Amino acid sequence: MPVRSRIFPLAVPVLLVLGGAAVAQTAPAASRAAAVSARPDEATRQAAERLAGAFRLSSADGERRCDVTLAAQPSGGGFAVAFDAATCAAISFAAQVSAWVPDVSGSIRLLNAQGRTVAEFTEATGGSFEALKEGDGVYFLGPPSAADGPPATPEEVMGEWLLARQPGVTVCRWTLTDTPGPRGSYRVQVAPGCDELLTRFGPNAWELSGGNILVRGVADGSTIRFARQEDGTWTRIPERNRPLIMTRP
Repeated sequence: MPVRSRIFPLAVPVLLVLGGAAVAQTAPAASRAAAVSARPDEATRQAAERLAGAFRLSSADGERRCDVTLAAQPSGGGFAVAFDAATCAAISFAAQVSAWVPDVSGSIRLLNAQGRTVAEFTEATGGSFEALKEGDGVYFLGPPSAADGPPATPEEVMGEWLLARQPGVTVCRWTLTDTPGPRGSYRVQVAPGCDELLTRFGPNAWELSGGNILVRGVADGSTIRFARQEDGTWTRIPERNRPLIMTRP
């Protein structure tokens, strides 16, 4: 019997047989698969070489963290990534990651085996990157040294602080006191003259949480979390295009 050839339109699934199993795949999907296996271009390779190195992946509260190595070796449509399997098991999306790529915006994207973005980390401060995972919270990707120091103590952070949106431009002054506040926290004493956003927030209480300073507002129970930097300052996390830096006067 003669074999009839037929040309399938792009919208019609093409049936592939892999190892005896039938798998439906559309032509656009096949194109995406081909793109995943493509080698990164020269500009992307150079960006990967600048960013490659050892990182610490951690949740915002610091309770879940693990070591990650981003390599400059092409792999899986991006570049090779290595996780500490034992410690990274606590971070649910880590098991899905098989490669990474530097984005043109300056961010770091972690990819799964199909080349889809599992998490996108945008540049923050101090060589760190941050990502929001819907339903799971904020995660950070930063230099291990930033997380390896001894945890801060209440006595270390108590006292007066200046707050700035950018270095050298003070927008508020407050004191983290040792006066007991609600639920094991301490009171915040705010000096007159804070900018409108902080006045509306109404800093009221503070505590240490997961190695970070957590400041609570009076308005609606909202909070601002600060992470310690290597230079001794504390910066708001996640930044979300609204930086806030705490420095000693």
